[in-house]
Amino acid sequence: MSKLERSFDFILNLFAGIAAVLLVVMMLATVLKVVLRALFNHGILGIDQISGTMMVYITFLGAAWVLRRDGHVSVDILTANLRPQAQRMVMFVSSLIGAAVCFVLTWFGTTAVLLSLQRGIVVAAELEIPRAVNLWVIPLGCLLLGFEFLRRAVRFRRGDAVISDTPRLEA
Repeated sequence: MSKLERSFDFILNLFAGIAAVLLVVMMLATVLKVVLRALFNHGILGIDQISGTMMVYITFLGAAWVLRRDGHVSVDILTANLRPQAQRMVMFVSSLIGAAVCFVLTWFGTTAVLLSLQRGIVVAAELEIPRAVNLWVIPLGCLLLGFEFLRRAVRFRRGDAVISDTPRLEA
């Protein structure tokens, strides 16, 4: 494995760790809000809004890590009955399509973040947070996910990737 790949894996692991910490913090903040509401009839201002932002961060910081581990949900109704070589080709093409979609989302997401920063747009809610704070993680996560899709495509093209052990239907 090259130094670039190890660095990329380190970044994915770091972001997955941050996503895990955010998940725990979100859960604890929600529990604290519920307890304070039950005991003192007062919650903490902005917990729901911050939790929503955390959910976006968790999703986009962890998506590429999950793809690297083949943890995304897949419907293999079509591919399960293909021969291994055909399965690899379908997975190669679908990985390229996934990468293309991610790179398009990266472009438009980056444009939206820069526009929000230029215009000074804030989210009108309990806490006035700049909209870019909510958005910047989307193009970053899509960029990483796009590169992971490309890595996946290369693995399928080389034949290095493991094909599902789902039994094929015999005619």
